[in-house]
Amino acid sequence: MRNIFKTSIIFGLILLTVGCSKQYLDPVPKTSVSDLLVFDTKDRVISQVNGMYAKMKVGNFLGGRYFVYNDVRAENFIPQSSNLVTAFATWNHSVVSSTNEVQNLWGAVYQAINTINLFNDNLEQYWTGGKLNNIISETEKNQFKSEALTLRAVCYFYLLQLYATPYNIGAGNNPGLPLRLKGMKSIGENDLARSTVAEVYTQILKDLNDAEAIAISDYDDPLLNTTRVHKNTIIALKTRVYLHMQNWASVITEAQKIVSTSAPFSAPSGVANALNATYAGVFADPYTSMESILSMPFTSTDGPGSQNGLPWYFAAPSNESYFLNISAGSTYSQMDATDARKLMMVKSDVNYYLGKYPDVTTNTNYAPVIRYAEVLLNYAEAIVRQGNAVTQTAVNLLNAVRIRSFPTGAYTLGSFGTVQAFYDAILLERSMEFLGEGMRNLDLMRLGLTIPAKDGGAMGVVQAISSSSSNYFWPMPNTEMSQNKLLK
Repeated sequence: MRNIFKTSIIFGLILLTVGCSKQYLDPVPKTSVSDLLVFDTKDRVISQVNGMYAKMKVGNFLGGRYFVYNDVRAENFIPQSSNLVTAFATWNHSVVSSTNEVQNLWGAVYQAINTINLFNDNLEQYWTGGKLNNIISETEKNQFKSEALTLRAVCYFYLLQLYATPYNIGAGNNPGLPLRLKGMKSIGENDLARSTVAEVYTQILKDLNDAEAIAISDYDDPLLNTTRVHKNTIIALKTRVYLHMQNWASVITEAQKIVSTSAPFSAPSGVANALNATYAGVFADPYTSMESILSMPFTSTDGPGSQNGLPWYFAAPSNESYFLNISAGSTYSQMDATDARKLMMVKSDVNYYLGKYPDVTTNTNYAPVIRYAEVLLNYAEAIVRQGNAVTQTAVNLLNAVRIRSFPTGAYTLGSFGTVQAFYDAILLERSMEFLGEGMRNLDLMRLGLTIPAKDGGAMGVVQAISSSSSNYFWPMPNTEMSQNKLLK
């Protein structure tokens, strides 16, 4: 564990490969730094693109654990086990700098960032030097660059949510992250001070804006439209980033690019993103509904690894899975009995488990990074917060997500006597809609809300964590502090 970051950098110089479709050829595996420096065939360039995604979907990051950590930090899940390997310390807010998940997640994400940076550096170097002539077109080069920039933005955004004070506390002026924008080729390049939260957000938005300008609009392939970055992916992610910055006007501006003006809402350009007809269908094989804007794909031979995948933690039941908190006031208790999202849950003995990730055998369920349902709810919330008034458009957007699963639960303008009543309703809707997708903790922290207390029975009672508590977010990991002399 003491050398994990050093190992991360070494492995970050090695790009893994993962095939996604017939359009992305079966690439030659790359196993050394020298291979990274050679873009002499289209296959090799595509291999490096695939390698970036491979780093994103590792089990310690978007293969499952990142979403798990953010779900179990909040109040909706109770652990079967006190096993520290499967996030018990995260559940009871007892992590310290040496805790496994604090160190392993950091290492996995910075591995991904370094892989992305090395690819981006070399793509620009080879293109500018004319070495990619007759190998890839300028359109392809731009698309690959847009993917690299977007994935780097995702990495930094997700790191901020666990390792730094939320943007709304101190307007982003608190310490953020070491902002690495160039590929590291030796451990000697590791010393780097933390940028502020605001500076990291500025870079995230720069990457996303630069990526949007050159991204492909549509792959004309359902699998690629779900598992690779396109223009609507980038715009959807920007609605999330601006929501966390409480820049409501910009959430609205971005959402309007990919949400039509009236129901049934859909994207007017690019990939025809829209809500799926059923909630269950979003999580059913082949996982390529128009609602799935970006997901991490898995197969029986390319899984997230043992004790990593979402089925391992949330499906019914294993010795280490998490069951739903059904106590009074929990999200589960506030769901109507006829709600399709509740009907998908699985009862085993006396406990209830999520049904959206059922493949406990091979863990092939895709991990959803962002869905169209979130864009609609981001848009609805921003309208009300921006104008400090509940509007019919905001209610319609909220209802689009709500009545898909709960047809008799439609709201009217009269349902909300105050704007706070609307905020409460939309946060509850998000908690119901995105159970097991890592959203609840993110929503609490972006608003500076207290992480609720929870009674885990035999697992113990966990006290509420206010935004002023020292464990509201994670500490810097020991591994980084031991290798980075400029880290404070």
